[in-house]
Amino acid sequence: MKISGICGSLRKESWNKLLLQILLKKLSQNNNISTQEIDISDFPLYNADIESIAIPESVVAAKEKIIESDLLIFSSPAYNGSYSGVMKNIVDWLSRPPKVLDDKNALVIGCTPGMSGTLLGFTHLNHVLFNLNLNVFNQPRILVSGVHNKIQSDGEIINETLEKLINNSTKNIIEKLNI
Repeated sequence: MKISGICGSLRKESWNKLLLQILLKKLSQNNNISTQEIDISDFPLYNADIESIAIPESVVAAKEKIIESDLLIFSSPAYNGSYSGVMKNIVDWLSRPPKVLDDKNALVIGCTPGMSGTLLGFTHLNHVLFNLNLNVFNQPRILVSGVHNKIQSDGEIINETLEKLINNSTKNIIEKLNI
């Protein structure tokens, strides 16, 4: 079983990237699961003119990883009450032919130093992914508010409630994938 993660933040010290890495590491502790992060840092802004000449190599490489994936985990910050522009650009590129997202399992997670836990971004991104024919998991919901008080910059979880959420979510994901 292969699980791939995509982060919708380009920030070097992204909390969402850290949360994604924590979840992927936890899932990879199961011997039947391999995990990988999909690098989107070189995706250009989507432009049909670029696409008509050639699909960028970074997009081709990401699509190849998605083809072999059984689950895609999208981790996105919330900006202005929705998911990030970076994540929008990722989804725009990945939804273009050749289609690789149809019938893929997907999970949206997110975190923020603020109080929302990225709920609106989570809702919006789930809706978009559902419309692109992904099998979007409604549960588990890993939406973390006040993340700077729950995870250290080295990835150590320092909040018991979040630790339990990650552990329970890992079990839930494994059950959903019938591993």
